[in-house]
Amino acid sequence: MGIKSFLVDPIGVLENWDEASPDPCSWSMVTCSADGQVIGLGAPSQGLSGVLAPSIGNLTNIQTVLLQDNNISGNIPSEIGKLSKLHNLDLSNNNFSGQIPTTFSHLKNLEFLRLTGNNLSGEIPASLANLTDLHLIDLSFNNLSGKVPIFPAQVF
Repeated sequence: MGIKSFLVDPIGVLENWDEASPDPCSWSMVTCSADGQVIGLGAPSQGLSGVLAPSIGNLTNIQTVLLQDNNISGNIPSEIGKLSKLHNLDLSNNNFSGQIPTTFSHLKNLEFLRLTGNNLSGEIPASLANLTDLHLIDLSFNNLSGKVPIFPAQVF
């Protein structure tokens, strides 16, 4: 519920995210495992705006976050670095600003990172090059500066 309260949802895709219905597995845009753990949050191209709440870091079993092609703004929460099971993070084509959180270096299972088409600035954290499972990283169309870390060839 904390995530919803920070987002503006003009078409009501998160309407059934209701405290009266405490089972998030019944909510739209949420994927759960067979044992009822939230493992996916996917709301691409839904017209969402507002900010991504730091409480996203509480979804410790999540493997996929797909929020691309919305209008979410503000900083990317550093708490995403707590999502140790995360494989796929797509926040592309939003309006995120600030720096790429250095806590992303904790995402040892991350395979796909897409942050293209935002207003991110600053340097690319060198520690991202140490994510050995990373197959794809797309940071294009931002305002990043500084030295680009050396990534393994299969990442591009």
